[in-house]
Amino acid sequence: MSLFKARDWWSTILGDKEEFDQGCLCLANVDNSGNGQDKIIVGSFMGYLRIFSPHPAKTGDGAQAEDLLLEVDLRDPVLQVEVGKFVS
Repeated sequence: MSLFKARDWWSTILGDKEEFDQGCLCLANVDNSGNGQDKIIVGSFMGYLRIFSPHPAKTGDGAQAEDLLLEVDLRDPVLQVEVGKFVS
């Protein structure tokens, strides 16, 4: 499923006056869950890193509280979010 189709069944509003750039969003199975479900990883210039595990909701309901898996204030801007296999 593309992010454009996902927008039809899940959305959320993040923070007050937070700023984002094109490198601040990533979609991946960041916690290596057995079912292979991708999560949405978002970082902001205000220093917040959030990980969402979206579930379809009724139209107009918006995001549910259980969709947010992690929210951390890093106190420094998050310039880019990347997920991949790290090899030495």
